[in-house]
Amino acid sequence: MYEDLIDLIKRKRVAFPPFGNGVSDDAIRAAEDALGMAFPPSYRWWLRNYGGGQVGGDIVYGLDEAAIDAPDIVKLRAADMADRIMQPHELRFYIGNAESFLFDTRQRLESGEFAIYYLEAGQPASRYADSYDEFLRRRIDEVLGR
Repeated sequence: MYEDLIDLIKRKRVAFPPFGNGVSDDAIRAAEDALGMAFPPSYRWWLRNYGGGQVGGDIVYGLDEAAIDAPDIVKLRAADMADRIMQPHELRFYIGNAESFLFDTRQRLESGEFAIYYLEAGQPASRYADSYDEFLRRRIDEVLGR
């Protein structure tokens, strides 16, 4: 199902751990419990198989299961809520220089995914993708070239 994405990640040498070195299902369930929501299917797949990393120099938040102070979506959510940076329905998972990407958790699409929005400082959010895997394909191409 995600073979083309796995190939794209390899070809573009995206700074993710090697395929299959993601986080455990227990870590994913614990994060979902902490956030009070289930992750969308393609993000769960990415967590299981990669767990975190970077696209170019931009941080893609995963889970810090090994407790090595890796970028963790649960910790980012807590900081965003404490600093009132995001709305309660916005779950940020990617931070670049001047932009962020987030899940809009108000409504799941028929696929089980959340819509993904692009957010740039001082600009209104704009819809970017309908799934996490679509987001990755598009963002990798934009940042690392086709």
